[in-house]
Order: sequence, then C-alpha cells, then structure tokens
Amino acid sequence: MDIPFLSVLIVNYNGARHLRPCLRALAGQAYPRHRWEVVLVDNASADESVRLVGAEFPWVRVVRNRRNEGFAGGNNAGLPYCRGRSVVLLNNDTIPDPHWLAELAAEARPGAAACSKLVFAHDSATVNSAGLQLLRDGRGADRGFRHVDRGQFEAPADVFAGCGAAVVIDREALNGPLFDPHYFVYYEDLDHFWRAGLAGRSARYAPRSLVRHVHGGTAGDETPLFRFHNERNRALTNLRNADLFLAVWSLIGLALRVPRSVLRWAAGRERGPMVRATAGAFAAVLVALPRVWAERYVTRSRAGATCE
Repeated sequence: MDIPFLSVLIVNYNGARHLRPCLRALAGQAYPRHRWEVVLVDNASADESVRLVGAEFPWVRVVRNRRNEGFAGGNNAGLPYCRGRSVVLLNNDTIPDPHWLAELAAEARPGAAACSKLVFAHDSATVNSAGLQLLRDGRGADRGFRHVDRGQFEAPADVFAGCGAAVVIDREALNGPLFDPHYFVYYEDLDHFWRAGLAGRSARYAPRSLVRHVHGGTAGDETPLFRFHNERNRALTNLRNADLFLAVWSLIGLALRVPRSVLRWAAGRERGPMVRATAGAFAAVLVALPRVWAERYVTRSRAGATCE
C-alpha cells in the first residue's frame, strides 16, 4: 500500500504559548514518521517562537518572513518549501489527536480536499467545526459550531468547505497559490473552497481526524482586526464567487452596516475603533471592486457558469 508523503504547514505569529503543545502532539502522530514533514512559517514574531522551535523541535523546518503576511500570505510563503504532493494546513493553536493525520490522509482523494473535526481545547465535548457551510446571506459558518457533541457529526460527509485550521489539500489541483494574498486573514478558506467547488473539486469531512482548537487564539474575536477583515473578506468572497443577486446584496449589506455601526456608537453600544473598522472594510471593498469583479468573470466562466 502506497503511503502518501504529506507536508504539514503551520503559520505562526507570536504564538510561542501555543507551539509547544501543538508540536508535541505532532511528534506523537501514528502516521509513519518518514512519510510526513512539518514546515512552520513564522510571520516576523516578536516573541520566543523561533528560538523555542529551534531548541526543542529541530525536526521542524522554519521559514522566516520579514513581515507579518497573515494566514493567507504565510501559507503561500510556506508552500514552495513543502515536498509533499498534499499539504496539510494546521493552526498553531491546535492540539491534534494521535490519529489525526492518518485519519485525515485516509479521507483525502486526488484533486479533492478533506477537513478535520475541531472541538474546543477548553471543552472537548463542544464542537468548533465539522466543516464550513455557506449561509443564504453569504456568510461562512462552522458546521456544528458550539453544539454539544452527542455523536451527530460522526459520519463522513461532503461539505461546502474545510476550515483552514486543519485541512489537507492536493497540491496538484492548485492553480496558483493556496490563498488569495489580498485576504491576509479570515474567509480565505471559504474563498479557496468556493472556487474549487465551482471548478468541480469537492471537500470531505473526516470526523475521526480530531483536533482540539483554541478558537481565536491568534487574532481573537470581536476586535477591530477581526471586524475589518471579516466584513471586507465576506463581501469580496461573495462578489467573486456568488450568483449576481447574492454578490450585489453582500455589497449593499456591508454599506448598511456602516451607518448601523455609527448609530450603535452614538448610543454607547459600540467602540469607535469598531466603527472605523466597519467603515474601513466598506472603503477597502470599493477600492478592490474592479479587480474582484474581473476575477469573478474568470472564476465563473472557467466553471461553466453563466457570468452576469
């Protein structure tokens, strides 16, 4: 039986507090050790990340970026250093089960992708993600998010997309970089898999490939950083990939959330940096609109869809 060689790719930014449990868990994988490698891309961390990895985990190949290129840019930078036909993306704030890699590889298919089951690190009885789903308003959502795990997500299934925190992707199916480098962080995985789906490539959920995840461990939720990139990238993803109605509605929806954010600030229910993040996201989408609309034509025409 041919055992594929896999490249585990981890992007790190000031994540020294997460790296030791993550890499120790990787060292204990049941997958044959000579059939996988670890490439860690450090996004110009100011903490002890690089020193820690070099001292305690010399078997990890470290790629050092001169600046923080985000999750999307970090993964793109690490891809040329990966030797495997398949690349396995893993967040630095995860603790994979000993059978995680073997089970993920078992669900992978040529030209397709497979994603892991994520539970919360602080509460392993609660689901973090069983794959990504696309909601009717164009938002991406983790399937099963915050559901008590009663075994309802124990069956393998096709999913709309895989969560980028733990997913395997066939490199030979890529047409360019892993992610659009304009994304920096958030929605880059949904955009990747949406485009892959339009091109006929599927994503599979591997429930026995288990990972404990510190949700929001790097950037945190409900911060100006989160608000800006989440709002901006949600609109850009829909403008590029969705049908015409949803694409336009996503832009209108973001425009409406700007005055709503201002009204919430005036009522004392929103901080000023959050208002600026929402307005900045809308402005960034308007600037990127010509480029993204051109990319939309290419994406949907390649998929054989009707391009509006």
